[in-house]
Amino acid sequence: MPAPKSEAERSSSSPSPSTPSSSSEGQARADRTKQAHEKAAAVADGLAKGHDARADQLSFARLGSFFVAAVALAYGISERVLAAGIAGVVGFVVFGIFVVIHARVIEARDRQLVRKGIHERHLRRQAIELLDLPTGKDLIPDDHVYASDIDLTGEASLFSRLDVAHTRRGQLALASWLSTPASREVIEARQGAVAELAELIELRVDLEAAALDAVASTSDKAPAPLDDRPFLDFVRRPPAIMGKPVAIAAVVFPIVTMTLWGLSGSALPVGSWLPTFIIQSIVAWRLEEKVRERHHLLVSRARFVESFRAILGVAERAQFKAPLLVELQGRLKASGKTPTAELSRLETWAGFFELRSQGLAHFFINLFLMWDVNVLLQIERWVSRAGKEVEHWFEAIGDLEALASLSNVLSQDPDAILPTIGDVDDGFCAEGLSHPLLPPGKRVANDLAIEGPGTALLVTGSNMAGKSTLLRAVGASIALALAGGPVLARKAVVPPVRLRASMRIADSLQHGSSYFHAELARLRTVVGEADASPPIFFLLDELLRGTNARARHLGARAVVLHLLKRHATGMIATHDVALSELEEELAGKVKNVHFTDVFKDGEMTFDYRLQPGVVRTSNALRLLQMAGIDVEADDKLT
Repeated sequence: MPAPKSEAERSSSSPSPSTPSSSSEGQARADRTKQAHEKAAAVADGLAKGHDARADQLSFARLGSFFVAAVALAYGISERVLAAGIAGVVGFVVFGIFVVIHARVIEARDRQLVRKGIHERHLRRQAIELLDLPTGKDLIPDDHVYASDIDLTGEASLFSRLDVAHTRRGQLALASWLSTPASREVIEARQGAVAELAELIELRVDLEAAALDAVASTSDKAPAPLDDRPFLDFVRRPPAIMGKPVAIAAVVFPIVTMTLWGLSGSALPVGSWLPTFIIQSIVAWRLEEKVRERHHLLVSRARFVESFRAILGVAERAQFKAPLLVELQGRLKASGKTPTAELSRLETWAGFFELRSQGLAHFFINLFLMWDVNVLLQIERWVSRAGKEVEHWFEAIGDLEALASLSNVLSQDPDAILPTIGDVDDGFCAEGLSHPLLPPGKRVANDLAIEGPGTALLVTGSNMAGKSTLLRAVGASIALALAGGPVLARKAVVPPVRLRASMRIADSLQHGSSYFHAELARLRTVVGEADASPPIFFLLDELLRGTNARARHLGARAVVLHLLKRHATGMIATHDVALSELEEELAGKVKNVHFTDVFKDGEMTFDYRLQPGVVRTSNALRLLQMAGIDVEADDKLT
């Protein structure tokens, strides 16, 4: 007998929903987004190839000019021909010009390759091709109450689909929003921002490109995010010069020394400048270690400053209307000056620091002017004035990147909508709900409604029929909705709840934990705070699989009753059909729904459609037979 189909095969063979899960408006929006990215990627590729061709031409021109200049200069010197010598010098000047132009062309090519990579990653997200995209794996604790169960992070996860942040703050903000429900006011403010950003494709691409241009990340893989911690470490360090007597000495002594040197031998005795010169030299020598340390800290973060200044520039120039985005821009200007202007000043002073790389010139200038000490003094004054605002800038940009990440789904997916956030007593209701990690052409949308606190859906069904996928679709939708993002549905009402899940359990040899013990530990996180507010929304998949059938049934029943008595809401996926008796026993508090399979012409297929009532078939024995294992036939098995 043929083996059962893989998940991809099952998805692709599933019929389309009878009622379209996407509106014409959503499809048009997704098509516009796809076409915009395809066109921009093609344009960037063409420009990059053009720059490459020009760079090749310049390489030959550079080589030729160098050869001609070297020959002309050598001939002019050896034969004492002035014109040839001048031609050689001019040739080397031309060679230098070619070197500069070539470098700029290479930079322009790399900028286009960066943009091409950004557009291609967006197209991969739209097609749900998520391998090699950011995983967010280390951003949410392993013991989080639902993250691993609904694939919030990890390879090809919800985070992979969403994340377009290129700063550590942006990725942290996105992970935090997905793993910690916000208040209704915050959610609705984020929804307004997400709706606006969904239409601003070019701005979102510019935001990404600004972060990547300075590091020239032309790989098709997303690069490591910009980490603000080292820069914050720099601005938080106590000043080495400012506010101390040496700060006055650094300004006064060079003026006095140079004045005495100018008057020495005329109005003053020869060498009258030496005492102050010796004192300032000693001061500079004693401060050299601190100067070297801070110079290294600043220079090593030069690319970070350049990238962040570019990101802030995109945010400053944007014309936003959504209140949250306007407020975010206001946070960038809290000090009265724009962050880009402040960072430009810092870059200017950091540039003066580069005199340290000029050998003898630095040695003499630094001795007479205490150059390094004075530059460091100005940098410390910048830190004193603007440094306290730096972290606010990073936070604002992180929030903007997280909002841009949420807006991607709304922009790219034909099924995406912004849900209504209901009241605490409202239930979860969705029409045409589907899983955000399935490609649009392979989804089967389902309608479902859970009435409110103290009610649950009990989902039975055949193996591989879609029970776990439905639970994860609901969990991902709640996490997205309560973060302020979109869900995939025609219509959805999501109440403010505390999401809890026990779906993906693993034993652990390292921790001496059996499967049953691990599941008990997870269940404690589900039932432990069930009395608190807002109510819990639970997702339970095959409760207590690590014990015998009788104990499993009694235990699962006890867990469900415990949660419902405490006004929790949720869903239970199970093969234990006996649990379905709770529907009648609890007078409408539990509703039975199911998935089933179709076995035709020796092939098992699934329609993934949620149906009312309890499943009446089982495919377990058929699956064993299809795996080549002889099983005694059961005439009652249909």
